Amino acid sequence: MVRTVDDLDFHLPSHAQDMLDGLQRLRSQPKLADVTLLVGGRELPCHRGLLALSSPYFHAMFAGDFAESFSARVELRDVEPAVVGQLVDFVYTGRLTITQGNVEALTRTAARLHFPAVQKVCGRYLQQQLDATNCLGICEFGEQQGLLGVAAKAWAFLRENFEAVAQEDEFLELPQDRLATCLASELLQVQPEQSRLEALLRWVRHDPRGRAAHLPELLSLVRLEAVPRACVQQLLATEPLIQESEACRAALSQGHDEALLVLPQKLDEVLVVVGGRALEEDEEGAEEPTPHPRNFAFYNTKASEYPSRCPRGPT
Repeated sequence: MVRTVDDLDFHLPSHAQDMLDGLQRLRSQPKLADVTLLVGGRELPCHRGLLALSSPYFHAMFAGDFAESFSARVELRDVEPAVVGQLVDFVYTGRLTITQGNVEALTRTAARLHFPAVQKVCGRYLQQQLDATNCLGICEFGEQQGLLGVAAKAWAFLRENFEAVAQEDEFLELPQDRLATCLASELLQVQPEQSRLEALLRWVRHDPRGRAAHLPELLSLVRLEAVPRACVQQLLATEPLIQESEACRAALSQGHDEALLVLPQKLDEVLVVVGGRALEEDEEGAEEPTPHPRNFAFYNTKASEYPSRCPRGPT
Protein backbone atom coordinates (compact mmCIF):
# COMPACT_ATOMS: atom_id res chain seq x y z
CA MET A 1 0.00 0.00 0.00
CA VAL A 2 1.42 3.41 -1.03
CA ARG A 3 1.57 6.01 1.66
CA THR A 4 0.22 9.42 0.66
CA VAL A 5 2.74 12.26 1.19
CA ASP A 6 2.80 15.93 0.31
CA ASP A 7 4.51 17.03 -2.89
CA LEU A 8 8.18 17.86 -2.56
CA ASP A 9 9.58 20.91 -4.34
CA PHE A 10 13.32 20.37 -4.58
CA HIS A 11 15.75 23.21 -5.26
CA LEU A 12 19.50 22.75 -5.57
CA PRO A 13 20.99 26.15 -4.67
CA SER A 14 24.27 25.44 -6.41
CA HIS A 15 22.67 24.30 -9.67
CA ALA A 16 23.02 27.55 -11.62
CA GLN A 17 26.64 28.02 -10.60
CA ASP A 18 27.40 24.34 -11.23
CA MET A 19 26.02 24.62 -14.75
CA LEU A 20 28.04 27.76 -15.43
CA ASP A 21 31.19 26.13 -14.09
CA GLY A 22 30.47 23.09 -16.22
CA LEU A 23 30.08 25.18 -19.36
CA GLN A 24 33.39 26.85 -18.55
CA ARG A 25 35.04 23.42 -18.44
CA LEU A 26 33.40 22.43 -21.71
CA ARG A 27 35.10 25.34 -23.44
CA SER A 28 38.29 23.28 -23.44
CA GLN A 29 36.51 20.67 -25.57
CA PRO A 30 35.85 22.23 -28.98
CA LYS A 31 33.31 19.54 -29.89
CA LEU A 32 31.07 20.71 -27.05
CA ALA A 33 31.38 24.43 -27.86
CA ASP A 34 29.10 25.63 -30.66
CA VAL A 35 31.06 28.70 -31.80
CA THR A 36 34.68 29.81 -31.86
CA LEU A 37 35.60 33.48 -31.80
CA LEU A 38 38.66 34.36 -33.87
CA VAL A 39 40.41 37.45 -32.50
CA GLY A 40 43.79 38.49 -33.85
CA GLY A 41 44.86 34.90 -34.46
CA ARG A 42 43.57 33.70 -31.09
CA GLU A 43 40.74 31.14 -30.91
CA LEU A 44 38.15 31.36 -28.13
CA PRO A 45 35.69 28.42 -27.98
CA CYS A 46 32.34 29.61 -26.60
CA HIS A 47 28.64 28.91 -26.39
CA ARG A 48 26.61 31.32 -28.45
CA GLY A 49 23.67 31.16 -26.06
CA LEU A 50 25.74 32.51 -23.17
CA LEU A 51 27.25 35.22 -25.35
CA ALA A 52 23.78 36.24 -26.51
CA LEU A 53 22.53 36.44 -22.92
CA SER A 54 25.43 38.67 -21.88
CA SER A 55 25.61 41.00 -24.86
CA PRO A 56 22.95 42.56 -27.12
CA TYR A 57 25.67 42.67 -29.79
CA PHE A 58 26.06 38.89 -29.80
CA HIS A 59 22.33 38.38 -29.39
CA ALA A 60 21.72 40.32 -32.59
CA MET A 61 24.54 38.48 -34.32
CA PHE A 62 23.41 34.96 -33.44
CA ALA A 63 19.62 35.45 -33.40
CA GLY A 64 19.41 37.40 -36.64
CA ASP A 65 19.66 36.33 -40.25
CA PHE A 66 23.38 36.90 -40.46
CA ALA A 67 26.03 34.52 -41.71
CA GLU A 68 27.49 34.44 -38.20
CA SER A 69 24.29 32.91 -36.82
CA PHE A 70 25.06 29.72 -38.73
CA SER A 71 28.84 29.80 -38.74
CA ALA A 72 30.92 27.77 -36.31
CA ARG A 73 33.74 30.32 -36.50
CA VAL A 74 33.23 34.07 -36.13
CA GLU A 75 36.00 36.63 -36.62
CA LEU A 76 36.05 39.83 -34.58
CA ARG A 77 38.12 42.66 -36.05
CA ASP A 78 39.72 45.74 -34.51
CA VAL A 79 39.55 44.50 -30.93
CA GLU A 80 42.32 43.35 -28.61
CA PRO A 81 42.48 39.55 -28.19
CA ALA A 82 43.44 39.73 -24.51
CA VAL A 83 40.54 42.05 -23.70
CA VAL A 84 38.00 39.92 -25.59
CA GLY A 85 39.38 36.94 -23.68
CA GLN A 86 38.68 38.75 -20.41
CA LEU A 87 35.13 39.52 -21.50
CA VAL A 88 34.48 35.92 -22.49
CA ASP A 89 35.84 34.73 -19.15
CA PHE A 90 33.50 37.21 -17.47
CA VAL A 91 30.55 35.66 -19.31
CA TYR A 92 31.34 32.29 -17.75
CA THR A 93 32.55 33.34 -14.30
CA GLY A 94 31.03 36.74 -13.54
CA ARG A 95 34.50 37.86 -12.43
CA LEU A 96 36.67 40.59 -13.91
CA THR A 97 39.87 42.30 -12.77
CA ILE A 98 40.04 45.98 -13.68
CA THR A 99 43.34 47.83 -13.42
CA GLN A 100 44.70 51.21 -14.40
CA GLY A 101 46.44 49.45 -17.27
CA ASN A 102 43.38 47.78 -18.80
CA VAL A 103 40.41 49.96 -17.85
CA GLU A 104 40.41 52.04 -21.03
CA ALA A 105 40.73 49.03 -23.34
CA LEU A 106 38.05 47.18 -21.38
CA THR A 107 35.72 50.17 -21.56
CA ARG A 108 36.19 50.62 -25.31
CA THR A 109 35.76 46.92 -26.09
CA ALA A 110 32.78 46.53 -23.75
CA ALA A 111 31.15 49.49 -25.50
CA ARG A 112 31.80 48.04 -28.94
CA LEU A 113 30.60 44.53 -28.07
CA HIS A 114 27.77 45.83 -25.86
CA PHE A 115 28.61 44.44 -22.44
CA PRO A 116 26.60 46.93 -20.32
CA ALA A 117 27.55 45.43 -16.96
CA VAL A 118 31.25 45.78 -17.77
CA GLN A 119 30.78 49.33 -19.03
CA LYS A 120 29.06 50.25 -15.78
CA VAL A 121 31.70 48.80 -13.49
CA CYS A 122 34.51 50.35 -15.56
CA GLY A 123 32.79 53.71 -15.19
CA ARG A 124 32.58 53.23 -11.45
CA TYR A 125 36.27 52.32 -11.34
CA LEU A 126 37.22 55.46 -13.28
CA GLN A 127 35.26 57.64 -10.88
CA GLN A 128 37.11 56.10 -7.95
CA GLN A 129 40.46 56.91 -9.61
CA LEU A 130 39.76 60.63 -10.07
CA ASP A 131 42.46 63.00 -8.86
CA ALA A 132 44.11 66.23 -9.95
CA THR A 133 46.52 64.43 -12.29
CA ASN A 134 43.90 62.60 -14.39
CA CYS A 135 40.48 64.23 -14.08
CA LEU A 136 40.76 66.05 -17.43
CA GLY A 137 41.72 62.88 -19.29
CA ILE A 138 38.97 60.89 -17.60
CA CYS A 139 36.45 63.60 -18.46
CA GLU A 140 37.41 63.47 -22.15
CA PHE A 141 37.46 59.67 -22.19
CA GLY A 142 34.04 59.51 -20.53
CA GLU A 143 32.58 61.81 -23.17
CA GLN A 144 34.13 59.78 -25.99
CA GLN A 145 32.74 56.51 -24.63
CA GLY A 146 29.28 57.84 -23.77
CA LEU A 147 29.89 57.49 -20.02
CA LEU A 148 28.10 60.69 -19.15
CA GLY A 149 28.14 60.01 -15.42
CA VAL A 150 31.91 59.62 -15.47
CA ALA A 151 32.36 62.81 -17.48
CA ALA A 152 30.05 64.74 -15.15
CA LYS A 153 31.89 63.49 -12.05
CA ALA A 154 35.26 64.41 -13.56
CA TRP A 155 34.00 67.86 -14.55
CA ALA A 156 32.68 68.43 -11.03
CA PHE A 157 36.05 67.37 -9.60
CA LEU A 158 37.75 69.91 -11.86
CA ARG A 159 35.45 72.72 -10.74
CA GLU A 160 36.00 71.92 -7.07
CA ASN A 161 39.79 71.46 -7.34
CA PHE A 162 40.71 73.83 -10.15
CA GLU A 163 43.83 75.28 -8.53
CA ALA A 164 45.34 71.81 -7.98
CA VAL A 165 44.38 70.58 -11.46
CA ALA A 166 45.90 73.69 -13.08
CA GLN A 167 49.32 72.66 -11.72
CA GLU A 168 49.28 69.30 -13.53
CA ASP A 169 50.58 68.42 -16.99
CA GLU A 170 47.13 67.45 -18.28
CA PHE A 171 45.97 71.02 -17.84
CA LEU A 172 48.66 72.25 -20.24
CA GLU A 173 47.31 69.98 -22.98
CA LEU A 174 43.74 71.29 -22.82
CA PRO A 175 42.37 72.50 -26.16
CA GLN A 176 41.47 76.17 -26.27
CA ASP A 177 37.70 75.62 -26.39
CA ARG A 178 37.75 73.31 -23.36
CA LEU A 179 39.85 75.78 -21.38
CA ALA A 180 37.39 78.55 -22.27
CA THR A 181 34.48 76.44 -21.03
CA CYS A 182 36.34 75.78 -17.81
CA LEU A 183 37.26 79.41 -17.16
CA ALA A 184 33.73 80.59 -17.94
CA SER A 185 32.06 78.18 -15.51
CA GLU A 186 30.14 79.99 -12.78
CA LEU A 187 30.65 76.94 -10.57
CA LEU A 188 34.44 77.10 -10.76
CA GLN A 189 35.71 77.31 -7.19
CA VAL A 190 38.69 79.66 -7.31
CA GLN A 191 39.85 81.80 -4.42
CA PRO A 192 41.37 84.24 -5.12
CA GLU A 193 40.58 85.22 -8.72
CA GLN A 194 44.30 85.64 -9.28
CA SER A 195 44.57 81.84 -9.42
CA ARG A 196 42.35 81.73 -12.50
CA LEU A 197 44.57 84.31 -14.22
CA GLU A 198 47.77 82.48 -13.26
CA ALA A 199 46.39 79.20 -14.62
CA LEU A 200 45.54 80.88 -17.92
CA LEU A 201 49.01 82.37 -18.28
CA ARG A 202 50.63 79.03 -17.45
CA TRP A 203 48.57 77.39 -20.21
CA VAL A 204 49.63 80.03 -22.77
CA ARG A 205 53.30 79.84 -21.77
CA HIS A 206 53.28 76.12 -22.56
CA ASP A 207 52.91 76.98 -26.27
CA PRO A 208 53.20 80.75 -26.66
CA ARG A 209 53.54 80.67 -30.42
CA GLY A 210 50.29 78.75 -30.90
CA ARG A 211 48.32 80.16 -27.97
CA ALA A 212 49.24 83.81 -27.48
CA ALA A 213 46.65 84.84 -30.07
CA HIS A 214 43.90 83.37 -27.87
CA LEU A 215 44.99 85.25 -24.74
CA PRO A 216 42.88 88.42 -25.20
CA GLU A 217 39.72 86.37 -25.70
CA LEU A 218 40.46 84.12 -22.73
CA LEU A 219 41.30 87.08 -20.51
CA SER A 220 37.71 88.21 -20.92
CA LEU A 221 36.68 85.11 -18.95
CA VAL A 222 38.71 86.21 -15.92
CA ARG A 223 37.20 88.76 -13.54
CA LEU A 224 40.18 91.07 -13.84
CA GLU A 225 38.58 93.67 -11.59
CA ALA A 226 38.88 91.16 -8.73
CA VAL A 227 42.62 90.55 -9.27
CA PRO A 228 44.81 92.44 -6.76
CA ARG A 229 46.19 95.71 -8.13
CA ALA A 230 49.77 94.73 -7.29
CA CYS A 231 49.44 91.55 -9.36
CA VAL A 232 48.10 93.46 -12.37
CA GLN A 233 50.83 96.08 -12.15
CA GLN A 234 53.50 93.38 -12.00
CA LEU A 235 52.09 91.63 -15.07
CA LEU A 236 51.96 94.90 -16.99
CA ALA A 237 55.59 95.55 -16.08
CA THR A 238 57.16 92.10 -16.44
CA GLU A 239 55.01 89.59 -18.36
CA PRO A 240 56.04 89.38 -22.05
CA LEU A 241 52.71 87.84 -23.08
CA ILE A 242 50.94 90.93 -21.76
CA GLN A 243 53.49 93.48 -22.89
CA GLU A 244 53.49 92.21 -26.47
CA SER A 245 49.69 92.44 -26.85
CA GLU A 246 47.95 95.79 -26.91
CA ALA A 247 44.60 94.03 -26.39
CA CYS A 248 45.88 92.29 -23.26
CA ARG A 249 47.33 95.49 -21.82
CA ALA A 250 44.06 97.27 -22.46
CA ALA A 251 42.05 94.48 -20.84
CA LEU A 252 44.14 94.54 -17.66
CA SER A 253 44.09 98.32 -17.46
CA GLN A 254 40.34 98.46 -18.01
CA GLY A 255 39.77 95.87 -15.32
CA HIS A 256 41.35 98.13 -12.74
CA ASP A 257 39.69 101.24 -14.05
CA GLU A 258 36.44 99.48 -13.14
CA ALA A 259 37.58 98.65 -9.61
CA LEU A 260 34.63 100.52 -8.13
CA LEU A 261 32.31 98.12 -9.90
CA VAL A 262 34.00 95.03 -8.53
CA LEU A 263 31.61 92.14 -8.13
CA PRO A 264 31.85 90.19 -4.89
CA GLN A 265 33.97 87.08 -4.87
CA LYS A 266 32.10 83.88 -5.65
CA LEU A 267 30.57 82.47 -2.53
CA ASP A 268 31.85 79.30 -0.95
CA GLU A 269 29.56 76.30 -0.85
CA VAL A 270 28.50 75.79 2.76
CA LEU A 271 26.21 73.65 4.85
CA VAL A 272 23.77 75.57 7.02
CA VAL A 273 23.35 74.07 10.49
CA VAL A 274 20.02 75.25 11.89
CA GLY A 275 18.58 74.98 15.39
CA GLY A 276 19.90 73.28 18.48
CA ARG A 277 21.45 74.98 21.48
CA ALA A 278 24.54 77.15 21.31
CA LEU A 279 27.61 75.75 23.07
CA GLU A 280 27.73 78.74 25.38
CA GLU A 281 24.16 78.21 26.61
CA ASP A 282 23.70 77.04 30.17
CA GLU A 283 23.01 73.31 30.14
CA GLU A 284 21.39 73.51 33.55
CA GLY A 285 18.22 75.30 34.44
CA ALA A 286 15.20 75.11 32.18
CA GLU A 287 13.80 71.63 31.74
CA GLU A 288 12.85 72.29 28.11
CA PRO A 289 15.05 74.96 26.52
CA THR A 290 13.27 77.45 24.31
CA PRO A 291 14.15 76.88 20.61
CA HIS A 292 15.82 79.78 18.82
CA PRO A 293 14.74 79.80 15.17
CA ARG A 294 17.57 82.15 14.18
CA ASN A 295 20.32 80.18 15.86
CA PHE A 296 22.35 78.74 12.97
CA ALA A 297 25.89 78.45 11.66
CA PHE A 298 27.65 78.00 8.34
CA TYR A 299 30.03 75.08 7.74
CA ASN A 300 32.55 75.47 4.90
CA THR A 301 32.83 71.96 3.41
CA LYS A 302 36.01 72.75 1.47
CA ALA A 303 37.89 74.27 4.43
CA SER A 304 36.28 71.90 6.98
CA GLU A 305 35.55 74.74 9.38
CA TYR A 306 32.84 77.04 10.69
CA PRO A 307 33.92 80.43 9.29
CA SER A 308 31.12 82.39 10.91
CA ARG A 309 28.22 82.06 13.27
CA CYS A 310 25.04 84.05 13.07
CA PRO A 311 23.92 85.46 16.45
CA ARG A 312 20.51 84.66 17.75
CA GLY A 313 17.76 87.12 17.18
CA PRO A 314 15.32 88.23 19.86
CA THR A 315 13.09 85.53 21.27
